[in-house]
Amino acid sequence: MRKTNWKETQLGDLISIKHGFAFPGKNITDLETDNILATPGHFDIGGGFKNVHKKFFNGDIDEEYILDEGDLIITMTDLSKEGATLGYPAIVPNLKNKKLLHNQRIGKVKIKNPDIQKDFLNYLLRDKHYRHWVLSTSTGSTVRHTSPRRIEEFKFFLPSIEEQSNIAEVLLSLDNKIEINRKMNETLEEIAKTL
Repeated sequence: MRKTNWKETQLGDLISIKHGFAFPGKNITDLETDNILATPGHFDIGGGFKNVHKKFFNGDIDEEYILDEGDLIITMTDLSKEGATLGYPAIVPNLKNKKLLHNQRIGKVKIKNPDIQKDFLNYLLRDKHYRHWVLSTSTGSTVRHTSPRRIEEFKFFLPSIEEQSNIAEVLLSLDNKIEINRKMNETLEEIAKTL
């Protein structure tokens, strides 16, 4: 239930979303290079970045289409009928000496209004109401699509910056605990296989 001091807002009043570049197919390769193409496969169901790289690029790159650590990105295409990752966000991690390229059908979020905090926005873009909006306004049956305009039309109730920080802090703490448990389970499975 929303608090009475939260104001109804449209995402487009706070952010803009930029499409990526259509990198030439002749330079896209499965062989590993230092240039990784961001694809919908980098997005976890429910949001978050999957550090699994399948497509690389070996041609010239415009600096404008190199993503930075900490950039908030959104997948705008999904190959599943259910749209399993459509519209979900991820924050670009540190990829050491690799470059993540802003590929087409991946949106890069630019915050244009200080009334919203990036960490809160990252969790807002995982909310069930936002999710319903993205799926109900998407196009395509075999491949689902959304667009910057559709995402920017999403309306929600915006808390104060202080409340946003508190909400994001709690959710980030839960995410960290889940990740620690996941890694512990992987370790225990490896030990069990060894034994």
